[in-house]
Amino acid sequence: MSSDSTIKLGILAEKLGLKLVGDTNKSINGLGTLKGANASELTFLSRPAYLKFLNETQAGAVILKEEFAEFCPCDYLISDDPYLTYAKASKVIKEVLHPKTKNFISDSCKISPHSEIGKNVSIGAYSVISEGVIIGDNVEIGSGVFIGRDSKIKDKTSIYANTSIYHDVEIGISCIIHSGSVLGSDGLGFAQENREWIKIEHLGKVILGNNVEIGANCSIDRGSAGDTVLENNVKLDNGVHLAHNVKVGESTAIAANTAIAGSSEIGKNCTISGNCGVIDNISIADGVNITALSLVTKSINKPGTYSSGTPIMEHSLWKKNAVAFKRLKELIKK
Repeated sequence: MSSDSTIKLGILAEKLGLKLVGDTNKSINGLGTLKGANASELTFLSRPAYLKFLNETQAGAVILKEEFAEFCPCDYLISDDPYLTYAKASKVIKEVLHPKTKNFISDSCKISPHSEIGKNVSIGAYSVISEGVIIGDNVEIGSGVFIGRDSKIKDKTSIYANTSIYHDVEIGISCIIHSGSVLGSDGLGFAQENREWIKIEHLGKVILGNNVEIGANCSIDRGSAGDTVLENNVKLDNGVHLAHNVKVGESTAIAANTAIAGSSEIGKNCTISGNCGVIDNISIADGVNITALSLVTKSINKPGTYSSGTPIMEHSLWKKNAVAFKRLKELIKK
């Protein structure tokens, strides 16, 4: 790692608006855990349960609350919310370690003469920009990306390698689309005639608000009648599937391998944990938290935490409980 790929601790503290107790000239070049960080890495302490690791940390600096400062053996930054500060610090350090490539367009990519490319845009090898595409300023597009006809990519968005964006997809400001994701494919829409499936053409769009992040290998179907919409600040983990006409409200986060069926609406400020399923044509209110492995089969009309997955247990006990579950109605009557 070159000397340019570091940031002085004093500069980092200034960017984060924090009080630093320690060496302002110390170089920081990464992040680590309390147990694993080395002398040039930054870590954090957010919970008293991890205080036992603080005394022996080898980190260059720790973000912590003032009440824990007396136990810190190294330089530290004082924060009222160490975890949030750690998140903000990660962004600053990433910009130092992995700065965006500006204004580089590979000779091997294919760009339609009828598209519009903004300022300081980078486009990787073998990417395809189709007719009518509009790309804003400071956009970064990786290698092997396909962007279909009449799609719009707004400023400061990053699209990683081997992503496919179909026609008429709209992506907002400062979005991140990770590798292998597909935006704008047709969903499962068919009518049956004489036992044959007749395809329903999907004529809607996929519309992403600002500051949306899509994990790797996600699939987001376009609307069939109307649009599939992700509002501002929505976050999808890897492997999430959103079917046609799904709407996800602002600042909702959905964890890996969850699937949401067509025309369902998820409210604002919700969390849906991993491996969940949501059936079609239902709505989930704002402020709902759904725990892992849950199956949502009806609308949820008030905020709160909901579960339907079965926690792990010894197999012998699980078999007994499975038998009891089949007899539940009978047992209740007794």
